[in-house]
Amino acid sequence: MRPTVLLLLCATLARQGLGSDTRPDSTLPGPSPIVASLQSLVVPGLGQYSTGHPIQGTILLVGDLWLYGDVISRTWNSVPDLREKATGLSSRALLLADTLQARSDTTPQSRAVLTSLQDSAFKARSQAKISADYRNSELAWAAGLHLYSVVTAAEDAWLRRGGKRPVTSMAKASIASALVPGLGQIYNQHYSKAALLYLGVLGATVSYDSRQEVVQYFLAERRQALAEGRSTTDTDQQLEFFRKRRNQYVWGLGLVYVYQIIDAAVDARLSRVSETFPIAVTPRLDHPGLTLAWNF
Repeated sequence: MRPTVLLLLCATLARQGLGSDTRPDSTLPGPSPIVASLQSLVVPGLGQYSTGHPIQGTILLVGDLWLYGDVISRTWNSVPDLREKATGLSSRALLLADTLQARSDTTPQSRAVLTSLQDSAFKARSQAKISADYRNSELAWAAGLHLYSVVTAAEDAWLRRGGKRPVTSMAKASIASALVPGLGQIYNQHYSKAALLYLGVLGATVSYDSRQEVVQYFLAERRQALAEGRSTTDTDQQLEFFRKRRNQYVWGLGLVYVYQIIDAAVDARLSRVSETFPIAVTPRLDHPGLTLAWNF
């Protein structure tokens, strides 16, 4: 699912970078920003259709329907079924353990049957926890994508009606984004980029927190396996896997933070395309060398 979400983000980001300032040729003014945003609030992507961006509207609609659909399926189907299966297996394992203890039965055969039941219960509990973890992440990404469709629909409608972004300062945009992520994009009036940024931050933060819960869960499962005398190989593998996934979101948030500062500065510079570029390198005539001038 994560590659799919990243593909959706790249597609919407590419549209913002390549054509967000263009307005489709039309004799009609199109919906107002409020109406367009309400349309996308009711149906993700609908505001994009009414403002002349059907491809982006289709991407947003299909992406959100897919994510919301999988969330519903996991919430009402797979997660309860797996939890019910795990509860049944755990009860059987506990009953068998009590029976064997009462009979003082410690033969290898009886111990193997008990271990098999305990391992099966562990696998069912793990599958339920992992499915719930993915469900939490998908819900955050779906909500963020929905919010993004609302904001970009309003921005598209504003641009379609003749809206123009102001000429802004690279220094102010960079400092604003460094202090508060996304503030530079808001200062440049690239509201959809700010929404896309917050979509990524929301999804990554919720996913990090959910992965951390899974790590804590497998730590508890490892302690239980040791207490029951079972192998911890599967538990250790799951711990390593989800620790890596958790840490990837931390690195991702750091990269997004750096990128949004650069993006704010670039957009501010592009608002001044008629001016001389602030960084200039010229050769020196008095002796070999170069002179660097920076008007920031």
